[in-house]
Amino acid sequence: MLMRKRAWDIVREDYVRVERESSLVEVMRRLMDCLKSGDGCLCALVFEGANLLGAVSIWEAIRFMHATLRQAGLTREADEIDFEDLFRGACQVGADTKVTEIMDTAYTELSPDLPIPLIMEKFIKKGRDCAVVKEGTKVLGVIMIQDIFVELTESVRIRV
Repeated sequence: MLMRKRAWDIVREDYVRVERESSLVEVMRRLMDCLKSGDGCLCALVFEGANLLGAVSIWEAIRFMHATLRQAGLTREADEIDFEDLFRGACQVGADTKVTEIMDTAYTELSPDLPIPLIMEKFIKKGRDCAVVKEGTKVLGVIMIQDIFVELTESVRIRV
């Protein structure tokens, strides 16, 4: 069954789309809305007009915020840290950071006719949690790692 399913069978056509001027905090808010809605599309695509520039998943956001917190002094002893000031400062850095500064420009790209096992291989090879499905230069949508997991569990008949 996995060999018969293709990227176009599981692509998410509804994804978070942001422009290059967007701040990281704005993207994080939009991704949080997706998380709360249960949609599970935790990847935003960054565009300049019709041109895809990159992708930002929750992974990039967490990695950036972690680095920001460490730079702000998270490595100091716990009794020396004013956590409120630390997080306030990190949030301000996030608000001031443009999404183009942290986006993944080496995102995983898939053709719509690629079968699931080869999609799995690309996810593993790149170590990413989302991929962009494109036909030529046209973006069709995204596939999240959890979409692959769902297909895999259905194929081996795991009942949830």
